[in-house]
Amino acid sequence: MTPLATTVKCMGRTYGTAATDGTIAISDLTDITHPVPLGTARANDTGTWEVHTTRGVHVTRTPDLLQAVAVLRQANWPPRDEPRGR
Repeated sequence: MTPLATTVKCMGRTYGTAATDGTIAISDLTDITHPVPLGTARANDTGTWEVHTTRGVHVTRTPDLLQAVAVLRQANWPPRDEPRGR
């Protein structure tokens, strides 16, 4: 089966998704020379999305895919305004 791919612009960046067998792979495509896989989201029985990093760590459940993108973005690149050393 061929994955269904979609590109979305959000928060000043470009994200790509590819769906295969109920799992949505999410990547940051802002730098086309260096795409960064962020993780996956998979729908569950409660109508939410189970979100995992590329290392398989369960990050959270979200009600929609936009929040899944935001959570994975934060998990891969913590906010720059956080004080150093924490």
